[in-house]
Amino acid sequence: MIWALALVLTVRFVARVMGRSVVWQGGTMTPQEREDTALERLRAIAAEIAPGRIEHYGPGPDQLIEWYVSGSPVAQPIVLVHGGFFRPSIDRANARPLARALAAELSRPVVLMEYRRVPGSPMETVEDIHAVSDLLEGLEEQPAAWVGHSAGGTLVLQRALDPVRPAVPTLALAPVADLRSGLIDDLGNGAIRDWLGTRTARKPSRYAHLDPVVLLAALPERRESIVCVHGVDDLTVPLAQSVGSGLPVAELQGAHHFDVIDPQSPFFPDVLRLIRERLGTTAG
Repeated sequence: MIWALALVLTVRFVARVMGRSVVWQGGTMTPQEREDTALERLRAIAAEIAPGRIEHYGPGPDQLIEWYVSGSPVAQPIVLVHGGFFRPSIDRANARPLARALAAELSRPVVLMEYRRVPGSPMETVEDIHAVSDLLEGLEEQPAAWVGHSAGGTLVLQRALDPVRPAVPTLALAPVADLRSGLIDDLGNGAIRDWLGTRTARKPSRYAHLDPVVLLAALPERRESIVCVHGVDDLTVPLAQSVGSGLPVAELQGAHHFDVIDPQSPFFPDVLRLIRERLGTTAG
C-alpha cells in the first residue's frame, strides 16, 4: 500500500497556476521531456485536423493562408503565425489545433499563415508578413489581432512595430523578441543565424531592422498594443527573451514552450483571457 501511494504521488504532480490547481500526469518527467511530449501530442492532434480553406497570397508554395471560421464569418479575423525557428522543415501544421480552437472560442475567423522560410533570406519572410497585411487590408478585413508563437512571435512583433502600418493588438507567445541575445545564446541550435545568414548575423547593425527590441526603441508608443505571453519553464525560448524586451509580459508560472499554443493545456484559458483583453471582449 505504501509503495502504491508513493507511486501515485510521484505520477501526479500538482502545480499552482494563476491561483488554481492543475494536475499534471507524469510528474516525474524532466522539463525537457514535458516539452517533447507536449509537442508529439500536438503533432498527433494536428494530423487529425483537416486544413482550413486555403487562399494564396503569392506564387510560392508557402505563400498561403488557411481560414478557420466558427461563429460570425464577417467578424474581423485573427492572424495566427506559427513558430519553428524559421526552419524550412517546420510548417503551420502544428498550429492547426490552436487555429481551430481560437476560431471556436472567440467566434471569429482565424487566418493561419504560412510563409517562406529560406535560410539566409529573412526578407522573404518579412515580405510575406507584409503581403498578408496588404491582402487583408485590401479586402477591408483589417485583422482584429495578430498572434504569433516562437519565431512567429518575432514576426508579429515586427509587424506591430512597423511604422508604415497601423497599430493592431498583438500577442507574442513565447517570442524570440531579442535577436541579438538569441544569437549569443544560440537558440534553436543556430536557427536564428541560419535564418539571417552567417554574414548578416555577424553584425547587429545588419539585422537591426528585423530585431523587435531595436524596433521598439524607435517606436515606443506601440508598446501599449503588445503583450508577450511566456511560460516561466520554457526551455526552447527562455523567459528572458520576453522579460528583457521592454514589452509588457504575462508570465505563466509552470508553463513550458508549447503550453501557450496547446488547447488542451491548463494554461490555454489564460491565453484566451489575454487575447480577449487585447480585443476588448469578454467570454460568452
